[in-house]
Amino acid sequence: MLIKVKKTWKDLRDNKPRHEGTDRRTFLSRGLATVAFGVALPDIFLTDFANKAQAAALVCPPPTLTPGAIGQIFSNGGSSIGSRFISEAQAASAAVSKTMANNYGITGANLVKLGPNLVIDGTSAFGFTLLQGPPGYTGGPTAWQANVLNKLSGGGHLGPMNQDDGAGENTGLVGDIGLFKASQMGADLKLGVNVTLAKWANGLSAHTLSRSPTPAALAATFSLTPAATGLTNAGALQNATDASNALANAMDPVLGITARIGGSQLLTSAGCGFTNNVPLANPTYGSTLFTPTNIAALTSKMTVANLTTAEQAYLAAFYQSAMGVAGGVIIQNNGMDYHGTSPANTIAPADIAEARQVVMFLAACDAAQARGAFIYTTNGQAISSGVQSVATTINGAAVNVNAPVAQDDAGGAYNGGLIIFYDPKGAPPVAQFTGTVNATDGSVKVDPTVGSSQEAMAGLYLSALKWINNGTLPQSALTAMNAAGVAGATARTKTVLI
Repeated sequence: MLIKVKKTWKDLRDNKPRHEGTDRRTFLSRGLATVAFGVALPDIFLTDFANKAQAAALVCPPPTLTPGAIGQIFSNGGSSIGSRFISEAQAASAAVSKTMANNYGITGANLVKLGPNLVIDGTSAFGFTLLQGPPGYTGGPTAWQANVLNKLSGGGHLGPMNQDDGAGENTGLVGDIGLFKASQMGADLKLGVNVTLAKWANGLSAHTLSRSPTPAALAATFSLTPAATGLTNAGALQNATDASNALANAMDPVLGITARIGGSQLLTSAGCGFTNNVPLANPTYGSTLFTPTNIAALTSKMTVANLTTAEQAYLAAFYQSAMGVAGGVIIQNNGMDYHGTSPANTIAPADIAEARQVVMFLAACDAAQARGAFIYTTNGQAISSGVQSVATTINGAAVNVNAPVAQDDAGGAYNGGLIIFYDPKGAPPVAQFTGTVNATDGSVKVDPTVGSSQEAMAGLYLSALKWINNGTLPQSALTAMNAAGVAGATARTKTVLI
């Protein structure tokens, strides 16, 4: 028989088995200890935090950037590409065969060798412009040729793997760099590009601007949205950065972050991720990057103010690619179908304009003292019937140059085919040209190891990346090309020209 006895909470407290009683003295001592700890902890904690914060002040390394400029011109149409850059083998034949020289739209008698294996006609509209360099270059054209043009080498995949009259414009003759190259922007600048890219280039990060870019338009690619005004500015972002770093240091003694594997790297990476982005909130940051008149390395080399607005934009863009701020810079020039057009009114101005773009690329590399790789592609070629003298003005001087007299379509001497390498130290890589040249008429045949334009383009971009990466092919690029269905790694590396 159970007898229940009603007990109060005090009875349960006093008589609970194994419950230690608490007398007044113990209660007071425990309370005082708790109060003392509560009062002292903030001071101890903050003092420790302050000491740690002072001792472990965040030191951020600069962002990991890959210097070296990568550029491309896609000449959309059927230009007389033989009057641009040609290989030594083509030049040797053109010097002997009048038929070949006429087909290329050059004299064959005024050939100038650039570096170990690249040749231009020094009297052609394109070649003459290239030899002059930018306006006001220190030492003039002679210094330009010695300091820049003699530090070039070239290569290419020769062959008519393209189509005339613009029919091949969407066959993938434009590539991309994206994150294959480490850059602050993490993206390329595409100027006027609106054609289908090579398969492996789809989805890579890029900013596309109008065909005739301006420094202001390029600067806008670095602006905040909304604009960095009012509460959104560099100061506010710096304060947020400091607060984030302070919180990280405050939590360290509590959670023991730095004592854990990878903890210190985590704190540094997180804090520096904020810190390195603070300059982006400055409303003048973009204009500082892309206004060449404000870049001492450029103004000390040439008279930047004498360039057109578009040329200033090209120069700044290429320079920032060379410095590692941007990835690659890709330009599309439309209306380049030459056959049956006026040498004076159409062909010579277009040839001069494209030569100036190449000059801007090389001038940027020279100013940055960085390696460069420039890709030149076209989707057609106009066969010519010789040259015609044209009066024009280059760098403020009145001159006469030879422009091709373009006739019929010829399928193309290059497809995605030419690449130029620049080395500021004067030791450009030994590059090769694939394919064979008919020594009589200048026609070319594709090397059987180059199965398509897609493979040729992959080889050109891998060659560019390999050059600026000191001989290493980025695995990310190889993976992207494989995923896009371009031929396997072995076939791709066969198309690499260095």
